[in-house]
Amino acid sequence: MRNGQTQKNSLKVLVLGFDGASQSLVARWIDHLPNFKLLKDLNIFGQTIPPIPAQTPVAWTTFMTGKNPGNHGIFSFAFRQTGTYKRKIIDPRMLKSKTLWQILSEAGKRVGVLNVPMCDCCDIKGFMIPGFMSRSEGIPYPDSVREKIKRKFGIKKFAGDLEIATLEKAQSDPELFFERVNQMTDCMAEICLYLFEEEEWDFFMPVFMGLDRIQHFFWKNIDSTHPKFEENKLSNLVENFYVKADRIVGNFLKLADENTLVIVLSDHGFCSVHREVIINNYLEEKGFLTTNAGKIDLEKSKAVSYGYGDIWLNVKQREPQGIIDLAEEYDHVRTQISTELKKIEIDGEKPIKDVKKREELWWGTYLNQAPDLNIIFNIGYQAARQPEITEKNELKRYVNDSPRWSGGHDGTHDPLDVLGIIGILGPGIKGGKDLRIHLWDLAPTILNWMNVPIPADMDGRPIRLKA
Repeated sequence: MRNGQTQKNSLKVLVLGFDGASQSLVARWIDHLPNFKLLKDLNIFGQTIPPIPAQTPVAWTTFMTGKNPGNHGIFSFAFRQTGTYKRKIIDPRMLKSKTLWQILSEAGKRVGVLNVPMCDCCDIKGFMIPGFMSRSEGIPYPDSVREKIKRKFGIKKFAGDLEIATLEKAQSDPELFFERVNQMTDCMAEICLYLFEEEEWDFFMPVFMGLDRIQHFFWKNIDSTHPKFEENKLSNLVENFYVKADRIVGNFLKLADENTLVIVLSDHGFCSVHREVIINNYLEEKGFLTTNAGKIDLEKSKAVSYGYGDIWLNVKQREPQGIIDLAEEYDHVRTQISTELKKIEIDGEKPIKDVKKREELWWGTYLNQAPDLNIIFNIGYQAARQPEITEKNELKRYVNDSPRWSGGHDGTHDPLDVLGIIGILGPGIKGGKDLRIHLWDLAPTILNWMNVPIPADMDGRPIRLKA
């Protein structure tokens, strides 16, 4: 880091986000990751605990608001619209809580926010490039920054994530996939470093998406416990990408001055996935779901799952054709479903670790918009991504043995099974401290460091960074 005098009122914060970076892989390859090793040996290093579910949009929203999903309202990639059976894909416009960068802007701080999932253009002091889930993804804001990037790099739109066509070819043409994800990451890193030096800022944060995309497809190539484990050149390509991530950290550290607090983190980690459970088939077998000509009848079913371990009940005066009385039946039905699902065995294994009622997982203003139940899967299993059911069979074995992905985190898994990473260094911070921190604690920690008042409605609490 550059030399310079530390002044309390000039402290800056740099957050380097790596979506999906796994604490287990960083620990395995730490001797090949000199900048991560620097964080581990001489500064603060540890794990982030994602929310439930550990989905990218839910987790980054938890980080940026300092709140649990019950208080920021984002519970999954999609939700059931109030008063209907329809589902709608989320986007940042649905976020009702102020974000870290809005709070900092209101306090007079200048922010730069690049490619953060669930981030959208808003009235801030600084600049922004919206990320994953935003309709404005990749479009720099304001116009002055957009024109600056266009002049320097010859592009109109920032590519912070892989296009669908590349993702669809990941397994059939993995070398092309890795070539593209490396190109994307190198280009993004170059632009971010340019803005880091070129623009004025007090808070700067990019998120790199490559590790998440790689590990979904190629976890089986680096996890020896995976039933389909195969160590080959793809294994080396995964490790090489961690080396690239480490190098990106090092490049930023070279440019950051001594007044800068640097936080390196991921929103979640990964675990093995080799089977997908078709939950709606089991709900049908247990009498909670009704079909008509092989299709789910939402109006006559007591419960349905939409593909991420979420279960929604059909409640009177809440759903259009509700059949469960809220006062007399609701809690009893939830207990019945939980009991029956936890009994499921597949080839002698228990795929489900637990089934939680929503009030056991979340709390706050938007709790009534959450799924009624959420399934927590054991490592190796996740919910089938599509809610459609398959034909009944005598074995009552409703599972997909060849899922598209071999690695997962959001289907839904215990947060302690998919821990992310965090490393912190900066002025006055003494090394050798291990840390395990909830994502909702980071926003208040950053505000506290920057001497900005912490909103009373944040769930998180600032962690102590200095000895």
